[in-house]
Amino acid sequence: MNVAVLVDIIKETKANWRFIFEDPLVDQINMISGMLVQLCCKPGEEGSVVRNYSVASWQDGTNRFELIITNLEGGAMSDYLFKEAKIGDEFIYRGPMGVFTLPDNLMERDIYMVSTGSGISPFRSMINDIFINKKEFKNIKLFFGTRKEEDIVYRDELEVIQENLPGFEYIPTLSREKVPGIAEGYVHKHYLDLIDKSDHKPLVYYCGWDRMVREGRDHLAERGFEMMKDIRVEIFG
Repeated sequence: MNVAVLVDIIKETKANWRFIFEDPLVDQINMISGMLVQLCCKPGEEGSVVRNYSVASWQDGTNRFELIITNLEGGAMSDYLFKEAKIGDEFIYRGPMGVFTLPDNLMERDIYMVSTGSGISPFRSMINDIFINKKEFKNIKLFFGTRKEEDIVYRDELEVIQENLPGFEYIPTLSREKVPGIAEGYVHKHYLDLIDKSDHKPLVYYCGWDRMVREGRDHLAERGFEMMKDIRVEIFG
């Protein structure tokens, strides 16, 4: 177990806030992009809560890590973070850990990243890692599904990376609003259309709510995709 101190809260959107933590006992957070941490609030107190969250930051030589969390009404951890947590609060955490990471050879095949809500966390970590460290890759498309334009997270950052990273495409999609220049409808439609027109299978990563991930796996299974070989998943909720 490690100690994490909450050092900043950034209200990214109304429903999604960024929480920045610092481990005062280490010089650097060691991680591979895509990993998660197990976070415990109010450690040792009655009503303490433990939840797993994908890390939205990447290994940058500091002792900080970032989580972006959706305000889920009635969720014990999100209620605490959105309504009670304050700068300086101490948490207990384990990790980073997990196997939801990129393949060693990024040049082998195209990669599609499919996310909803705060499920964009590991993909934001992966893309920044690739961009900053100038890692070679074939083609990567990041699909982010949400309801309205106001719910899009990390938009400016990912648009800048898209402009400066050939082979990377960022595709937000809106299911409840029509906005010029932004794809409409549920996120599955947009990457499935590309898969159906291609002779090659991309490696598809899913991160988000259970229903979205299950639907995506079913769609790909109908197209001959196999778990682990062609599909990687990280589920929450």
